[in-house]
Amino acid sequence: MDSVHDTVGWVDSPNGRGTFDILITNFMALFVCVWTVLHHNIQAKRDSYSAIVRRKLRWAALAIWAPEVLTLFAIMQWNAAKISVKEMHSLGCHEWTMVHAFYANAGGFLLAAPGFPAFPINATSIHYLVTRDQIWDRSKADRLAKWVAFLQAGWLLCSIAARASQSLSITPLEVFTVAFIVPTLATSYSWSRKPQNVNEPDVIYVDWTIADLLVSAGDIAKDPYVDTPLDFVEKPVWDDWRRLPSLLHYGGLEKRPLERIPNDYSPPPPTGMEATMVWVVSVVHAMIHLVSWSFPFPTPMETIIWRSSGVILLAVMPWFDFKFDLIWIWTREAKKNTFIRRWLFRGIANSAYAIYIIARILIFAETFLSFRAMPADVYHEVQWTLFWPHI
Repeated sequence: MDSVHDTVGWVDSPNGRGTFDILITNFMALFVCVWTVLHHNIQAKRDSYSAIVRRKLRWAALAIWAPEVLTLFAIMQWNAAKISVKEMHSLGCHEWTMVHAFYANAGGFLLAAPGFPAFPINATSIHYLVTRDQIWDRSKADRLAKWVAFLQAGWLLCSIAARASQSLSITPLEVFTVAFIVPTLATSYSWSRKPQNVNEPDVIYVDWTIADLLVSAGDIAKDPYVDTPLDFVEKPVWDDWRRLPSLLHYGGLEKRPLERIPNDYSPPPPTGMEATMVWVVSVVHAMIHLVSWSFPFPTPMETIIWRSSGVILLAVMPWFDFKFDLIWIWTREAKKNTFIRRWLFRGIANSAYAIYIIARILIFAETFLSFRAMPADVYHEVQWTLFWPHI
């Protein structure tokens, strides 16, 4: 029998577990999970097919490269929906649910006033209801695909646990996939009430003009808007957070007022319990990579790279700043913009983000480079009969 210290390259699989089997199993798990977990906001009417595809590919890449960041956005949107439900119930609108709130914050409603382009409004601007059934009828979520994703992920977790119990080596790609599943489950839970794949929003027609609305609002609406004329209603809940100026018109957002709500518009950013949830998921995700600490990589340098990258993913999490910077997308000016805040703390946070991205790239590369010299027992199959009870 081969020693676990023997290494082999590509292994065919006519009679057992081979390299192609490992690749296709993990690729399918990643693909199905990404396909079902993504809940995009509603597209603009003028968006071309290619623009929609590019946007989905960008978010699919984010889901694979940094799944805990996708979890961050999902929890932010869940938090915003929860706040909306609480506020609407305080107005006596007890029929307003998480589904309504998610739908509204995804750009499900356009406001059409005379003489002004229709633009999306979120839950904070809505004071009337639509029925829950109408929204779910518009959702095109594939329940079967979601079950397939859960079964695929469950089978992969069971097979890896079985390999560990029988002291069989587990590939870095399998570890990478398991680490991906953890934040994906958290993301799926956070978006479980968000309608999926809705192509067109509902249009709310009014007979008053936008000018009338702004005049009646008084001084709070005197500043020029950044995204839509209802910024004076929607932006205060962001607690002074704003998108970086360089990203205000990125990804088809050139036109004002906005024609759709971007996927990363998720006011307000998480604090307290929500930030803790993101932190815990991210730490667990990072720790899973350290399962391969003793894996015999092809070279000592690759062993160091994998170990260092895993530690970096774990170590930089405390520097994720939920108060003044958010992953190079959102920012908020400090009330006292001191030298320490502006250069020292923010510099450390930005350096942590950069190191994090480098570590991500190295881990992703090593999951495939390691296949050129795998331990021989990677290709040994699990003896499932050993788990059967003996009578």
